[in-house]
Amino acid sequence: MAVLFFSAIANAALQPPTTHTLEEIHLVRCLTHISHRYFAPGRSVVISSPSTYRDVQTELITAIHRTSIWPVVTVDGNISLPEKLDFIDRDGSYIILIPDGNIKSFKAEFNGLVSNDFGYTRIWNSEARFVVAVANEFSTSQQTEIFHFLSKFRIFNCIIVSREHYVIDKENSRPIIVNDVDTGMKLVVYTWFPYQSKDRCTEVNDITLLDSWVISAQGHFTKNADLFPRKISNSLNKCPMKAAVMNGHWYFTTNYVHYNDSKGNIGMYIEGLEYDLLKVIWEQMNMTFVHVHTPEEFDNVGNSVLTNLVLGMYGKEINIALGGVGTQFLVQSHFDTTNTYYMMSIRWYVPCSEKYPRWSSIFRILSVDLWLVLIISIVIVAISITLFGRYSCTLEWQGYKTLTSNFIRVWAVFLGVSVSTMPRVASLRSLFLAWVCFSLALSTVIQVFLTSFLIDSGYKTPIRTMDELFDSGIKLFYPPGYNFIFENGDEKEALETKRSRVNCPSFDVCEDWAKYQKNVSILLVDKVAEDNYARGSYIGENSELLVCKLEDGVVYSFGQTMVMFHGDPLLKRVNDIIDRVVEAGLYNYWISLNMHVHKLFSRKIAIVHPLDGYNSFNLSHMQPVFYLLLMGWCLSAICFMVEFSYARFLRKGT
Repeated sequence: MAVLFFSAIANAALQPPTTHTLEEIHLVRCLTHISHRYFAPGRSVVISSPSTYRDVQTELITAIHRTSIWPVVTVDGNISLPEKLDFIDRDGSYIILIPDGNIKSFKAEFNGLVSNDFGYTRIWNSEARFVVAVANEFSTSQQTEIFHFLSKFRIFNCIIVSREHYVIDKENSRPIIVNDVDTGMKLVVYTWFPYQSKDRCTEVNDITLLDSWVISAQGHFTKNADLFPRKISNSLNKCPMKAAVMNGHWYFTTNYVHYNDSKGNIGMYIEGLEYDLLKVIWEQMNMTFVHVHTPEEFDNVGNSVLTNLVLGMYGKEINIALGGVGTQFLVQSHFDTTNTYYMMSIRWYVPCSEKYPRWSSIFRILSVDLWLVLIISIVIVAISITLFGRYSCTLEWQGYKTLTSNFIRVWAVFLGVSVSTMPRVASLRSLFLAWVCFSLALSTVIQVFLTSFLIDSGYKTPIRTMDELFDSGIKLFYPPGYNFIFENGDEKEALETKRSRVNCPSFDVCEDWAKYQKNVSILLVDKVAEDNYARGSYIGENSELLVCKLEDGVVYSFGQTMVMFHGDPLLKRVNDIIDRVVEAGLYNYWISLNMHVHKLFSRKIAIVHPLDGYNSFNLSHMQPVFYLLLMGWCLSAICFMVEFSYARFLRKGT
């Protein structure tokens, strides 16, 4: 700022001294008064002028710098200075000096202010204040054309300061709205008011005289009226809300519905949650909805699409655009997006964990360590009984002298079968009692877990994290439209993803692989997955989930928004309505209603059982038990036949 200040003073010092006219002197005083009264302290003041008006600009800078409450940026309107535009505050104020009513010169100066060699530059918002000033006279038609040009950039908070001798326009002899302002030698301040009626919305049909600066002594305003009054009220008098609605082919955004009426004519209407939200907006703003033809290929982010949309908004043919737009349009400086009314994430969805086969549950009752402990315990107890029987010095040593018979007795006790000969010695009885207690406790645990696993065998360990996903070796699939995510994301994750990516004939094919083959993970928008759950597409025959989301699998997040032209003063009111709808929970309520309808039509709503509730237990759950019992009977029959045959052959041999 200091460099700019001293450079401006140096430029003024090097210029030859000039003599200002009385009108120019009072123009500087008038603009200085307006700056002190209406420009926010601390915000930058941009003063633009052509080279032919540099002396007036220098005088104005000197007058403003006497108070030093604003940083001042000087711009030659005919020369683009992008390095100085970096100092411009979007909430600042602007003074554009023009020597005459040459509209082409004014447009060139304005375009030099808002653009550089690389294109359009964002340098203001709807609250910025613009002052177009000239010491000469302006006709009504010239001022109207300036206001009309500024309105294309959604600059409504603007005034024109010029000299005027007569209340009657000399070219058109059309009266100007005057509020008891004295005639004579003075500078007059004009503005215009949009949205005054249905016929006076954004077109500049007439201008209003706000106040006059008397050119005498130090000069003063005759009425001290507010030069920047509020121009846009909450009610916009049925003015049109021109909306370009892209067909999002989704109830969550927008959808075109075609139908045939009773006369055979094809009709069309729009539905969708975004359209419902827009309806609330235009009704609360007291506007009339006008459906504008959607720009060609609006659903693709490309230069031609943006050009069509920009031209439509610049020509005031489009006020707002919607239909699954998202926040990606923020990268274009021509647009502003509304506040987000719903956040969505793109994340990885993996095949849900499969159930264990019921027969495999037998081996999962105890861990490997416990199975080893059980086997070792049986061996140790059998050996101990043999030793106790052999060295008991009683008549029982004949029944407990062999390890094989003792092993059979130990196994029989564990299975809950009585032994042929009960021990009599206290030491053997104590050992048998301990083994019976141990067997009873362990067999009870085994039976409980066996029954539980046969009823519900449980699920295999699922994939919970991205690291587990990459380590699992499962293939990954994402549509080509998501390439930008991995081009700008984490390099390591992008490399792993591209390495494991699989090419599918179509998304539906990959989706079926993920659901039924369990060999592919897919990248999905959360809301799409929720809809598929509600419709039953991702739910199996037994109400089990087929595709599950990874909690840390989010790769991209974005919000649902609408698009408006940059700096549109209606944006603040639109955002206020959107925030109120969201804070009241209405938008989420609309979503829940649609989800509920999808669940009812799908007829696949899962029956959720609380942890302390009851599970259905029927004959189908007991089939594995019957199969296991049948196998035991068959094994017993085979053993009996072997023993019987062995006994007959043994008799014949003897």
